[in-house]
Amino acid sequence: MGKAESFDFSDMAKYNSEAELTPGSGKKGCFISIFVGVLILCLVVCLVIGVGLLVYFAGKGTTCSDAPADTDSSTAGLIDKCKEVIDDGDTSICNACRKTTTTIPSTTPAPTSILQDVRLPRSVLPELYTVELQPNLYDGPPEEFTFNGTVRIRVKCHQPTNNITLHSNQLNLTEEIRVTSADSSHSVHYRSHEFDTKRQFLIIFTNVPLQQGHYYDLDLAFIGPLKDDLHGLYLSSYQRNNKTIYAAVTQFQATDLRKAFPCFDEPAIKAKFKVTLVRKSKMTSLSNMPILNSKDRGNGWIADSFNVTPPVSSYLLAFIICDFDYKENMTSNGIRYRAWARPEAVSQTEYALSVGTRILSYFEDYFGIPFPLPKQDMIAVPDFAAGAMENWGLITYRETAMLYDPQESSESNKQRVAVVVSHELAHQWFGNLVTPSWWDDLWLNEGFASFIEYMGVDHVHPDWKMFDQIVVEDIQDVFNFDGLVTSHPVYVPVYHPDQISEIFDRISYGKGSSIIRMMRFFLGEETFRNGLKRYLNNLAYKAAFHDDLWFALGNQSAIENKNLNVKAIMDTWTLQMNYPVVNVTVMADGDIQITQKRYLRDYHAVDPLTYVSPFNYHWEIPFTYTTKSNTTFDLTDADIHWMHKTDQEVISGSVLQSDWILGNVRQYGYYRVTYSDENWNKLINQLNEDHTVIHPTNRAQMINDAWNLAKSGDVSMTIALKTVNYLDKEKEFIPWKASLGELGYVDSMLERTALYGPFSRFMKHKVSGIFTPSALSSSNFTHLESYVNTLIAAEACKYGIESCVSEASRLYKQWMSNPSNNPIRASVRLTVYCSAIRHGGTEEWDFAYRMYKQSNVASEQSRLMLAMSCSSKVWVLGRYLQYSIDPTKIRKQDATNVIVYISENEIGRGLTWDFVRENWERLMREQGSVLYKFARLVSGILTKFNTRFELKQVFCTSI
Repeated sequence: MGKAESFDFSDMAKYNSEAELTPGSGKKGCFISIFVGVLILCLVVCLVIGVGLLVYFAGKGTTCSDAPADTDSSTAGLIDKCKEVIDDGDTSICNACRKTTTTIPSTTPAPTSILQDVRLPRSVLPELYTVELQPNLYDGPPEEFTFNGTVRIRVKCHQPTNNITLHSNQLNLTEEIRVTSADSSHSVHYRSHEFDTKRQFLIIFTNVPLQQGHYYDLDLAFIGPLKDDLHGLYLSSYQRNNKTIYAAVTQFQATDLRKAFPCFDEPAIKAKFKVTLVRKSKMTSLSNMPILNSKDRGNGWIADSFNVTPPVSSYLLAFIICDFDYKENMTSNGIRYRAWARPEAVSQTEYALSVGTRILSYFEDYFGIPFPLPKQDMIAVPDFAAGAMENWGLITYRETAMLYDPQESSESNKQRVAVVVSHELAHQWFGNLVTPSWWDDLWLNEGFASFIEYMGVDHVHPDWKMFDQIVVEDIQDVFNFDGLVTSHPVYVPVYHPDQISEIFDRISYGKGSSIIRMMRFFLGEETFRNGLKRYLNNLAYKAAFHDDLWFALGNQSAIENKNLNVKAIMDTWTLQMNYPVVNVTVMADGDIQITQKRYLRDYHAVDPLTYVSPFNYHWEIPFTYTTKSNTTFDLTDADIHWMHKTDQEVISGSVLQSDWILGNVRQYGYYRVTYSDENWNKLINQLNEDHTVIHPTNRAQMINDAWNLAKSGDVSMTIALKTVNYLDKEKEFIPWKASLGELGYVDSMLERTALYGPFSRFMKHKVSGIFTPSALSSSNFTHLESYVNTLIAAEACKYGIESCVSEASRLYKQWMSNPSNNPIRASVRLTVYCSAIRHGGTEEWDFAYRMYKQSNVASEQSRLMLAMSCSSKVWVLGRYLQYSIDPTKIRKQDATNVIVYISENEIGRGLTWDFVRENWERLMREQGSVLYKFARLVSGILTKFNTRFELKQVFCTSI
């Protein structure tokens, strides 16, 4: 499934899990779900780290030590201000944090009963589905819309049995069930049936046993509700000339084809599908394959029959009935490629169509396997829960992930479209052609697509430096969650559908992508590519287990005389959670000593032991390094020094004592690196003297490692602070992105303390040297220059640099005076909108909302949605929260995003917390069915909680 929306932390992914707080049923205490328990532990860690930051800035104990002599003056100013706070008698900062372990307060766990045996029996399996569906759009009020259909399933009996067990959910059978022998060799009759609603099973009993090796036809007719719940076969809508236009859309991953018709709904159970869709004559139908023929059914109904699919997993089926238009192209290999959208937005599909055709041809060449279908459609859906979905031959997208308007969309919007298109096309091989045999290997789908997406975009836009961007977009991002005791391994056994939804998270996507990148590095590009070809060819149209991949890559390694035990290496990265920190020491004789240990953001945290490491938290680590005297960042697999599952290794070398040493070159490895304070200071001095000597990805790595090692207590906060002192000279996007990620965390920890004033002055000092007001109007930037400019402008306005605030207000007022002519450059619109609304009043907010409702560009609507949360008026934010649960004001797919946006505003934090508690049941009812989105709602509103009082509120709230 597709990547996360940049504004909503979205993709069933980037970024996901069930969230539930339940009352104690009359008993004393509070009851919490496992997911909320995880969030609360994260909150506890934030509390400890946040107070740790205060203690650092304020000084240890009740007196503050002087700043180190070599500390930058702006950093020292912060420390001096902390001393003043204590001198004024506010010793609560120092008293707030005493050395303690991070433990979750004792609660009585709510009794849970998760079914473990939800897998279908394998006695009878499908060969061919012949299915017809008719969505009854415009038939009565929309809340009463239905669809009806029939399905004939040709099944093969693999073991003698007297029943056929398959999936069905929220469907009512409308005719008598029929079971007949396909070859007429013997008579079989339906006897009875029953529903197992907990397992979502439909069990059909026959009057005589089915015989092994024989084929049978199962005929069913049914009706189901067509609701706007964003999964299964569901209802989407949009407005045209104040009239509601409806569409029937599907989203079947992971377990929702069973909501459209009875089926064998597991990824390994592949079959062919022959689909017929019945539509109104003025509408269009789409499915995975091209239309074979169309027949008039009378009364304005047309039946479109589609070509039979190749063997495909149930979740990859797709149906659309709509009134959309399309643009068309042909790939270099003759595949018909169409891009569909609302007629009003079809002109915005050209960029996605262009990159899609090029990337599809590139993947065909790279994998050495032609795209197996005769056509590829992509469609931008107005209502879509995830970022996109890789349905074979008919990829569905959220509008912001596919539509791009050169005049209205930013460079980040453009990159998001390219990345999501590439991600979904990668799935056509990884997931569609070869499918994980069960959802516990979801990462084989999402991890690979999340890495291969960078390859596709790099092919089209090599100047975007996508393989540098992966460091901040995936590796450092997923490090945050994977540094907690509540993380989970890449490979996770799952059983119930709710558990399946929970693992569509950053581990499956981001960590999966990161360790595949590491594997590509240690295998070498050609070995990696040839091994993937071997894997795909061996398992085409079949289901795979992760060991199948290790087997293919290991064999390729042996053929090329590299003889790497890929399984032994990768098991240490997929079967245990977390990651190592490698301590690098240059010894007196110039040799290099490296040690490894499990990194945790809080080493005192109590591990719930949900997952036990089979390797005692030791890893097979591909270690690389460079030094000041022998600086090189273009390393290959031949430069790797392997650290096996041991505590310590010594590498022969001749490193000068005066040199700095830098480990994990280009951050190819999924691990952190630390050093002695002496070496850290040598590296920091290099940044101050000439930061360009160190590769941008390693500058980002140094900053991210130092700050997170400071959070865990592995290095001092002084070291972390000094890594950002050079920033006013930095011009590259990757180090800035890493820096602002860490400094943004400090901002959130300090925003309600006496230290926020001096911290904001520290930030203003860093930004003011490189910000100019012309940055809000100039358009003469490359793609990555635009990224840097956007980051700097956002920080300048956020921290109140007057020239930024006044220019933003001027541009916004200019737009208000002439709404049809927006003078603001697309890449800085969010900054301008947010600043103008924050420093403006009701008039500015109301104008933004009018523009949001009028805009035909999804990315512009997303910017305005986020900017409206920047208001400093409490009542305006309260009104906006009410809008979020009114689908006539804010689309249902965006409701949780709006609530989280408001919670990120320091004025809206408490307001949002009260709102969510008050409306919990409604939010659960309307948003809870899409578990990963609801998880983001809960985690989003708790992100800035960092006091013991707030922790107590979470535990003792009955919702």
